[in-house]
Amino acid sequence: MGISRALITGIGGFAGQHLGRVLRSLEIEVRGFTLTAEGNSEFHRVSDYGDIGDVDRLAEIMAANPPDVVYHLAGLAVVGDAWNQRRRVFEVNTLGTGTCLEAIAAAAPSARVLLVSSGLVYGHVAAANLPVTEDHPRRPRGPYAASKACAEIVASEFCASHNIELIVIRPFNFAGPGQGLGFVSSDFACQIARIEAGMAEPRIRVGNLEAERDFTDVRDFVGGLIAAADRGVNGTTYNLCSGQAVSIMTVLTKLLAAATVSIEVEPDPDRLRPSDTARLVGCNALARTELGWWPRIPFEQTLVDTLDWWRQRVRQEQATDG
Repeated sequence: MGISRALITGIGGFAGQHLGRVLRSLEIEVRGFTLTAEGNSEFHRVSDYGDIGDVDRLAEIMAANPPDVVYHLAGLAVVGDAWNQRRRVFEVNTLGTGTCLEAIAAAAPSARVLLVSSGLVYGHVAAANLPVTEDHPRRPRGPYAASKACAEIVASEFCASHNIELIVIRPFNFAGPGQGLGFVSSDFACQIARIEAGMAEPRIRVGNLEAERDFTDVRDFVGGLIAAADRGVNGTTYNLCSGQAVSIMTVLTKLLAAATVSIEVEPDPDRLRPSDTARLVGCNALARTELGWWPRIPFEQTLVDTLDWWRQRVRQEQATDG
């Protein structure tokens, strides 16, 4: 399909900003919607602000400049802390998805919707069923995964009832430069950068290092979103993943190898999650076949770029404090 205008909900977030940059490079007109202007200076001139639950505000924005595609990235990506804010997670991730779709139906019913869900909706998957494919049942564990599974159900029902094109994207772990705290590779990189700068003792605190995850670079991930908007089949769900499992220990080891100082490792019980899945890896065969997409950026490069980004942030912090 031809795309000339795109709306990104959550444009101020990690993936939203990367997506906005790529769409601009493709000369696609980008509009954004996000909660606040904080951290969104790059897209401030093309963004509107408000709560994802404000259907009238969303409809007004869409009616003023109807998009060809809505990339619905807005949400609370608080996997580890979701137990402490369960109600808010469902309000934003599930009910907010419904509100966004109501606005689309009212003001931009011909737009194609890209709903970003999560590979965590699969929950615990037996080793015999890995790598997990899109037809595997949803068995979410934890509030965040449950909120995303519910958002998929809400979106599927609503779009079918209103004849709106919907594509569901299930990313697994994506990482890269610009990712905030609360995510394993970024947390490790931030700690290392602060230690290198003499801002913290040479000790890194870790949770469960045995868990294995499927990592994709955020820049590859947004390429998958764009491919899905252009070539995805209406009503289809796509895993965007590498198809390879990497242990958290491996993530840590690779980052420590890139550090410029010697660092000790210290277990931290506060970093353990109540229902952590031991191993989760996805199958990207459908995305390869129908979207022509697969990850291009080596995971080692992702980690180096993430660490370098945090080093730059730490230098900026030191300059400001100084």
